Amino acid sequence: MKFNKIILALLVVFILTSGTSIIFAEQFELSDVSFDIPGNYSINKTTDEACILKSDNADNYTISMIQVNSSDAILEKNSRMSSGFTFLSEENYTSSNGIDINQQNFMKNESYFSFYSFEANNLTYMVIYTFPVHDELNNATNPVNEIIESIQ
Repeated sequence: MKFNKIILALLVVFILTSGTSIIFAEQFELSDVSFDIPGNYSINKTTDEACILKSDNADNYTISMIQVNSSDAILEKNSRMSSGFTFLSEENYTSSNGIDINQQNFMKNESYFSFYSFEANNLTYMVIYTFPVHDELNNATNPVNEIIESIQ
């Protein structure tokens, strides 16, 4: 009977601690916005206007968030293509928290690069998600969605 109580107590502690890690997601503030760090990512490097996140599972998954002066989607796309990036697709959409996003997808050197440009709190930001070509961009599991949806 005593053994069952110990097991039950350990189970309750485990459930409570795992639940709090979900509730208390790590937040980061960049310029004038704060956002949640996606699960399985850690802060690798920061400055006043940039934050680089690395996947805890693999080195070739990187997310960079940068505060930029302005954003011109056509100019940026042409600049990337002239730098050797292969253009794959472009999409404009609005996140569930009302942020208008321009997403451009490219490939270069066996990696995919997804560039997200948007405005928040009257400042322009760019998020760059880099991942290997053997992986597919899946909106349901895309960590950039977690970042943008959490912007405050």
